[in-house]
Amino acid sequence: MAIRKRPVQKIIKIDNRFNDDPLFEPIDSLPEINSNIFWLIAAQVKDQGSNTITLSPDQIKREVGYNSHISNKQIAKNVDDTFSRLLTIQLSTEEKDEKTGHTNKIRENIFKRSVVDTDTLETSVEVSDSFLYLFNHLEHWTRFSITQYVRLHSNYSRKLFRLLKQWRTVGRKEYPIDEFRKRLQIPKSYRPTDIDRRVLTLCMEELCANFQNFKITKNYRKGVRGRKLDSYIFTWVPEKNNQQDVYYDSSIEDTNSVYYIKSNPYMTDEQKFRALDRFYGFTLGTTAKEYKEGDIHSYFLPNKLHKRQRRTAFHRSDLKSLTQYKHAQFAQLLSVYQEVNKKGFLTPEDKEDMQLLKMGYEKSEKDRERDQKAEKERLKNLENNAKDLQARRDRGNYSIDFSHAGQDLGDSLSLFELEDYQK
Repeated sequence: MAIRKRPVQKIIKIDNRFNDDPLFEPIDSLPEINSNIFWLIAAQVKDQGSNTITLSPDQIKREVGYNSHISNKQIAKNVDDTFSRLLTIQLSTEEKDEKTGHTNKIRENIFKRSVVDTDTLETSVEVSDSFLYLFNHLEHWTRFSITQYVRLHSNYSRKLFRLLKQWRTVGRKEYPIDEFRKRLQIPKSYRPTDIDRRVLTLCMEELCANFQNFKITKNYRKGVRGRKLDSYIFTWVPEKNNQQDVYYDSSIEDTNSVYYIKSNPYMTDEQKFRALDRFYGFTLGTTAKEYKEGDIHSYFLPNKLHKRQRRTAFHRSDLKSLTQYKHAQFAQLLSVYQEVNKKGFLTPEDKEDMQLLKMGYEKSEKDRERDQKAEKERLKNLENNAKDLQARRDRGNYSIDFSHAGQDLGDSLSLFELEDYQK
């Protein structure tokens, strides 16, 4: 099989049947690091058929939340352990042998073949034929970001995150209490009060960073004595069909997530403080203490991560230099800053950063207009050349000149360089 080497894919896209088939429930019970590795691999095999996909230990380390001191050997060991755990997930079928007439029992794992090279420590994987439907030629699918997923630490939050992402453009999903228990594999011994404390509280505090205006509502059965819990309703601002799950840059994604947490109208200040602690990986209580002490430098970045020594012209230490953002990136950042500014929450340092973002946005707009004008002129020249060629061909005065071979091809191929049009 051909080995495909390509940039790490950050978007996971799977068939919705993955969410419904009990066969895959063990994946939701994997230890956190094994779960992260599985979903990173799932992102890579999307639309790759039966091709072998290869990942380096550095790529895995960068994407699944490893600490910098973890060795590549330890990463390779964890990858191998992940594949070992996945062996318990098997598709069992029976097939009649046409030659012998015998019935064969067949067991097949998700991955037909997995290899961890003990020298290079690279990981290679190939999806089994019976499971290709999960990742290829999808008609009904769930999409989410590996970057967002690895920041969730509760198995309940992770499972619910994936389930709700199936309805991301709808903005609402209701689960009857019994189905909710089954979907999230909640112990039967948990009473509704236990679910509130051990499941819903965690889900609210972790998922509010990924769904704008995230809300959990309890629906009680009507016409029944007492208050009989019937279902849970999850709502959020619906995403656009073309909305990205992962942004161009971590600083942009973090800006949006912090805004989602702090602007959520259905959370108390205490819940928001805890949500920010979970988002940044702080000890619970860190953010509340910071706000109690006062003198907050930025709405978007906690003082603990705010460095007085600037790396760039921005006050925020996680923002890049003005030359490193594209026009669309400036637009994303600026829109959030302006929204927060309307509510009067920007600090003086934030306002100075916003002015820099405006400057970058305006300059990049001029650059984009200049580039678009040059591109239109180039396309016009190509069109005129084509018309001239056709006219000469119609007059019979046409000959092939190979003296500039490759230049026209370069022009033609450049028409398909879409990156410039996605700014």
